[in-house]
Amino acid sequence: MRNGFLNEGSKGWGGWENIIAGRYADSPVYRVHWGSKELKHLAFLGGGGAARALGMNALKEAALRAARTAGRKLGPIAPTMLAADVAKNPWTVARNRAEKTGAIVADLLARTDAESYVLVGHSLGARAMMVAAQTLGTKPRAPTIQAAHFLGAAVGAKRDCHALSATVEDAIYNYHSNNDGVLKYAYPIVEAGKEAAGRVGFIPGTDKVQNIDVSTLVKEHSDYLKTVSLR
Repeated sequence: MRNGFLNEGSKGWGGWENIIAGRYADSPVYRVHWGSKELKHLAFLGGGGAARALGMNALKEAALRAARTAGRKLGPIAPTMLAADVAKNPWTVARNRAEKTGAIVADLLARTDAESYVLVGHSLGARAMMVAAQTLGTKPRAPTIQAAHFLGAAVGAKRDCHALSATVEDAIYNYHSNNDGVLKYAYPIVEAGKEAAGRVGFIPGTDKVQNIDVSTLVKEHSDYLKTVSLR
């Protein structure tokens, strides 16, 4: 399981205990920790929700400016997002790190003797677990993925999920909320206007991809682990 835009320094369960124990009480749990220090530069992606970082009105305004400059630079929303070297852009670094983490997780799981795993991730952690599932599916004699749970996934909504769903036995459960301010306003800024699957669901889905609208439960990006129960 993996969580959050900002989780560096969190200890132990880090808020996961209730949500995991409620669904997989008798299963061993392995938590993946990773560094995400670059995201400290992205104030509007703070772990307490976008409204606490910039203020919702300021965040909406930034999103509107970004939309008006689509196809060009994202506008003066945050100096660190306008780094001349794209490779050093803190969002790009964090996103790439999440994907590398997913590949490493897949490699580690492929070396075990377990028959199957369940992957759970929140935000960029969902991105890491998605890469882990896809990568594991390319490895011969690797454990299968029984199910995957993505909460507030910081990944693009419009993507072909067939390759991903082919690696999962049961289903991919994508929990999304239209009230998630980080994904509603900040994500389109850093991803050039794209929608997040964690806000609107995967478009299109597949027979194995279940988009679960939790908007009545999740009011901000940090609410998933507090209010959502896994299917």
